[in-house]
Amino acid sequence: MTKYPPPLDCVRTIAPYQPGKPIDELAREFSLDPSAIVKLASNENPLGCSKSVIEALGKELEEVARYPDGSGFELKRHLSAKLDIPPDYLILGNGSNDVLEIASIAFLDRERSAVYSEYCFVVNKLATQSRAAHGIEVPATNYGHDLARMLDAIQENTCVIFISNPNNPTGTFLSPRDILDFIEQVPEHILIILDEAYYELSLIHI
Repeated sequence: MTKYPPPLDCVRTIAPYQPGKPIDELAREFSLDPSAIVKLASNENPLGCSKSVIEALGKELEEVARYPDGSGFELKRHLSAKLDIPPDYLILGNGSNDVLEIASIAFLDRERSAVYSEYCFVVNKLATQSRAAHGIEVPATNYGHDLARMLDAIQENTCVIFISNPNNPTGTFLSPRDILDFIEQVPEHILIILDEAYYELSLIHI
């Protein structure tokens, strides 16, 4: 009988992700009418897709039998023009999860460390742990990032600092000035990942 090698300890100790319950499952559990349930979790829009999105998807149905362009050439071309940056500066992912994990693969290993805040986006911790890197969790202040403590937590082997702004899931917000001041104090060899997946919500604070 073939005995496969065991997975790495850093992977074995990762707790499985617990997704939000689907509406149908919740309705069965509590004997509710599914149409009466409004789900606000999991970044789902209870109002559904806009008509323009449905129309755009309909136009592409004939192409679903073919592999998509993995490099996202057309999307990068449009984003490049809108953001006024070269296409080579862009990395596409299936949500911020993919991009955070790509960054951890590129910059973290068991000889390196990453700094992140208590109550931060859980993927920051998981991406660090999956690379067997040392995670430095900095105590939060009012459930948000304490940038002064994060600066003090930097070690000689620190290569990555994760900041989510607004923070997920606590919703705390750092001002642009505070972030810029922090960046100016961090050694240049450290990659600062500023995750602004909920940027539109931050406009309320600015």
